[in-house]
Amino acid sequence: MKQSFGVKLPGTVPRWAATYRDVPDLVVEFERIGFDDVVDGEHILFTPVMHHPGGAGNMVHGRDTQHSDRADTLVTFAAAAAKTTTIKFVSCVLLPAAHGFAVLARQASTLDVISGGRFALGVGMGWDAAEFEAQGIPANERDARAEDVIRACMQLWQPGLSSYHGRWIRFDDVISEPAPSTAGGPAVWWGGNAIKGPTARRVAEFCAGWLSREAAEYDEIARSIESIRTKCLELGRDPATVSYRCSLTPTGWQAPPLVDDLIDAAVASGQRLGGLGITNFTVPLNYYQLDLDALQRLLKALRAA
Repeated sequence: MKQSFGVKLPGTVPRWAATYRDVPDLVVEFERIGFDDVVDGEHILFTPVMHHPGGAGNMVHGRDTQHSDRADTLVTFAAAAAKTTTIKFVSCVLLPAAHGFAVLARQASTLDVISGGRFALGVGMGWDAAEFEAQGIPANERDARAEDVIRACMQLWQPGLSSYHGRWIRFDDVISEPAPSTAGGPAVWWGGNAIKGPTARRVAEFCAGWLSREAAEYDEIARSIESIRTKCLELGRDPATVSYRCSLTPTGWQAPPLVDDLIDAAVASGQRLGGLGITNFTVPLNYYQLDLDALQRLLKALRAA
């Protein structure tokens, strides 16, 4: 397949990275194997039990036994970018509503500079309402606030003095440093169901691409892509200029226990989704539980299909 292929960071899992200090070395291995990019997303606060939508599993956290396996996405990417040369970094997704716009703009620019333009800022609303409420952010505002933050960031990435007047954010004649390595700032991708709501409009209006939900089923992906293409035509944008990314998560199919069967199933899933126009795939390492040798075999099979 001609698509781009990335792999999602598994967090700190002993078979891949025993501690977060080992994660940049794991990314070096992903680069050696031949992946185009590495993907990571964030939760900023965790409730004791988090019921992931779409059947992707529940997360249980506690202080009796500390087993933190997640860290800050942008800081992790910066550490890995300094040790690599070709692999790209995609946040999938960051939660802009929970970030101060000026700090996020500066962090993203800094990562863009450190990586030499190898960073794409994937963002979304976030599914866990309690995570936002705990930060004093009304959950029903998090989607609109996310757009306000990203539009402000995009203004700060422009050369010269920047001004922006949004619903919650307003500033005039300021400069954010450092200037990004990429002209206009890192590419922005918007994530989430695009069948209804503002996601399709955002993607068509100011984003480089769309990110499906990790647990999205085929029909949701197909209808979201169609919605985005329709919105592009309404706004006068060529739909072919939008990229589409989804995870090869075993949603709607069971991950086989044998490596060869898993590879065959992942390739078949990729071919089916590729027919919809998917341009970028993510291999969900936590779901597949493959060692690096098997992961390389999977990547070769995907590229050869």
